[in-house]
Amino acid sequence: MASQDIADDIRFIRQYLKVVAEKDERLSTGTLVHSRAYVEACAGWLPQTVTRYLRHLRQITECELAMTAAGIRFALSSYAWQA
Repeated sequence: MASQDIADDIRFIRQYLKVVAEKDERLSTGTLVHSRAYVEACAGWLPQTVTRYLRHLRQITECELAMTAAGIRFALSSYAWQA
């Protein structure tokens, strides 16, 4: 599950960074692309999501280290299995 959690975290981090970067951008009508409240919310969620991402990454790393120490083979990606 941690690898899927990491993928979700990365997706949200990218989204939050994009929203914050676009905070002053406007549509052709002059309306802001994102409401100020949403930009502030994304700015607040960003550090929490980065912290969660790092925690998930640490869980995977610790698991891989334990498996290596126990001599258990595992694939580093879905394409890395050897026949």
